[in-house]
Amino acid sequence: MRVVHIGKFYPPHWGGMETAVKDICEVLAPRIEVEAVVAADGPSPVTEFVRGVRVSRLGIRGTLFSQPLMRGLGACLRAVQADVIHLHEPNPQAMLQYLISGNPAPLVIHYHSDIVRQKKLRWLYRPWLSMGLARAQAIVVGSQELLDSSPVLARWKHKCIVIPFGIELEPYLAIERPAPPKQGAPPLILAVGRLAYYKGFHYLIEALRQVPAARLAIVGDGPERGQLEARIAERGLASRVELCGRLADPDLLDWYRRADLFCLPSCERSEAFGLVQLEAMGAGLPVVSTDLPTGMRAINRHEDTGLVVPPHDADALAAALARLAADPALRRRFGAAARCRAQRLFSRDLMGRRILELYSKLSHPEEVVSWST
Repeated sequence: MRVVHIGKFYPPHWGGMETAVKDICEVLAPRIEVEAVVAADGPSPVTEFVRGVRVSRLGIRGTLFSQPLMRGLGACLRAVQADVIHLHEPNPQAMLQYLISGNPAPLVIHYHSDIVRQKKLRWLYRPWLSMGLARAQAIVVGSQELLDSSPVLARWKHKCIVIPFGIELEPYLAIERPAPPKQGAPPLILAVGRLAYYKGFHYLIEALRQVPAARLAIVGDGPERGQLEARIAERGLASRVELCGRLADPDLLDWYRRADLFCLPSCERSEAFGLVQLEAMGAGLPVVSTDLPTGMRAINRHEDTGLVVPPHDADALAAALARLAADPALRRRFGAAARCRAQRLFSRDLMGRRILELYSKLSHPEEVVSWST
């Protein structure tokens, strides 16, 4: 079986869709032939094999509405031979080029999120997206919560299948939680993600003012960095907040080891899932998250694996952080439950097994590809 994934970028580009495409391709590569077709960093195409996955990076002409414009994508889709085409949405250029290509392979659309902020793009794109969703044999959604709340998916529920995202948990499970901190040692709050408006890190910085004993480390980079730096300075928090930038895996894992609790304060529906919560849970950290009507609700469980607060509410966020900061025993209990939940529901193997079953039903219903092969 040969499956071609169409995405925007592929790691080392950092983002939720990029990570998901990588994890799906890598976990399936030992069992079927997988190719990822994505954008390169410049005008020249590059083809390489990354951990068993053929990654075809098409040269780009530029960007439009923050979307890469890939050279030769239409020709690629017309020529490619595949048993399944797996298209990751939102991706307007890829959808349009697929519809024009006439490729006969079964289409799986992986619906990562609604288009939230770019209203003009959403309006322009609506007809193409509707045609693509009508054409698809199956629509994969990361959570029941996103499926139930998305106005776009309402008329297509009959062809949607919920397959939660999963990650490679092993590096995080290998982290041994340190012994309980010494009395009076300031707890460390860790946040990880792109420094973008919808991540809500400005609410986290405001909340920290009400948790005087704690320190905060934010790992990631992005367009909001300057504003966050200014806010930290204005609030007099420079001695307690570190903006770490984007880190390679060994350094990121070290922050997960050193942290006492994790916070993802996302404030807009653009946060469709929040994969970094799975990393934190695998590392045995309690999570403070926000109650967005997306996949955010599917991961962290209030009073079980952590605490859930309303979005856009720095006071509620501060109260949750202060409660965990003051109670090491509660942090250990929530963290242990978080690790168990991640292993049970959000492993990369479980995600891969379910996607492979879907491919088999669509392309070769008489021949099921075994997960053990």
